Amino acid sequence: MMAKQERSERTLERLVVAAAEQFAAQGFVRSSLAEVSSSAGVTKGALFFHFSTKDELADAVLARGQDVLETTVEELRETESVFLQVVVDVTHILNQLLRSNAFVRASVRITRERANNDPAPLDFYPLWLGRLWKLLEESRRNGELGRSVADASARTLVTAAVSGVETLTWMRVSHAETEKWLSNLWELVLPLLRADDTEWKVRAVAPLTGVAQFEDGC
Repeated sequence: MMAKQERSERTLERLVVAAAEQFAAQGFVRSSLAEVSSSAGVTKGALFFHFSTKDELADAVLARGQDVLETTVEELRETESVFLQVVVDVTHILNQLLRSNAFVRASVRITRERANNDPAPLDFYPLWLGRLWKLLEESRRNGELGRSVADASARTLVTAAVSGVETLTWMRVSHAETEKWLSNLWELVLPLLRADDTEWKVRAVAPLTGVAQFEDGC
């Protein structure tokens, strides 16, 4: 019984990884369940045992994208006490994940291509922007944001950073050039966001250590 359960879990893992790779490379619309099962090395019957539709499979990939985000934030928070610095670092790491992690790349394509009327909570944009906005709320409570900075304005700047990184990646701008663009953006806006009387320093450039750990886990 235990061996059967372990085989089922391995099959499930192969299917989710294969789906992420297919969705990231070909897009959600063009990918087929037959291609996913073939790439995973399992039968279509085994696929349908776990997922009855492509949408269910996409949801599983999006959930793994959420895991990547939460792991990223958690690991940054372990080494960084300034919430605004975590916001900056998350955008830099997103620049890398969009190129190196199939679950994150697939999450973008699923969100762009799936024809749902309303965005789902695990869609790329609501998920990543929502998590960053929560970090801004924590930054506000910690006294890191200037009193004259409206919450909506801070969210707008973060949204622009995420959207810019995702767009430049989509345009095949290099990682290095996108990193330079992002660093320049933060260098420009951080003095506008940061409280004048704060003693914390916030770095605009990418973190020097810890970036490799966020690379593709597929």
